[in-house]
Amino acid sequence: MDFQYVLSVIPQLAGKLPITLAMVGVCYALGLLLAFAVFLGRISHFHALRVVLEAYASFVRCIPIVLLLFLVYYGLPQLLQTVGINIGGWNKFVFAGTTLVLFNGGWLSEILRSAYIALPADQRQLAATLGYGPWQAWTRVIIPQMVGTAIPDLGSAAIDLLKDSSLLFTIGIVDTMGLANILVSNNYGIHQAEIYLAVALVYWLATLVIEVCVWLVKRGNTYYGFISARIDRQVA
Repeated sequence: MDFQYVLSVIPQLAGKLPITLAMVGVCYALGLLLAFAVFLGRISHFHALRVVLEAYASFVRCIPIVLLLFLVYYGLPQLLQTVGINIGGWNKFVFAGTTLVLFNGGWLSEILRSAYIALPADQRQLAATLGYGPWQAWTRVIIPQMVGTAIPDLGSAAIDLLKDSSLLFTIGIVDTMGLANILVSNNYGIHQAEIYLAVALVYWLATLVIEVCVWLVKRGNTYYGFISARIDRQVA
């Protein structure tokens, strides 16, 4: 293996990293908003809404993301065409982003639901005792503690989303992985292993960036520090 070639191609591949990270960041934020709405629906008193959202969360968590990507990219335009809506000319990034948001929303809703269930019931009772209304109880008591509980899983979901984005080249998006495949094709398979090793190093670097961000969030979250200290005492 030519390690000099690996080092020479890394800057070229890293040049596409901002596109990848930007898409991951935007899709993660939108997916988190969708997940929170789905989570609220899944714990609501509306049975029909709960059934629909449970089915959605189960569906996206039980199929490969590349299959969902193909359903959105190839199937959604055909479905909307039946009602007279033509989206066939939309940018591929729209379909890719829609896929990542839908996929991420299902997974994150389950993480939020698990964090909500993990909260002691007396915390909600305490909020009522202090005279908090529903909005104050959620913003001051429930959500901060949910986030503190779910930070590790939310960070893992961000890393998983970064890895899932590597499949977007299958619909022709030229991000980091897409560029790698173009380089392999242009070189007629020469230095194929070196190029893919370089891609692995670039994704590793991007993952380390996400891990640092998660660490900073952990460090700044009071509830996570309290939970970690309590777990450490239990283990000891």
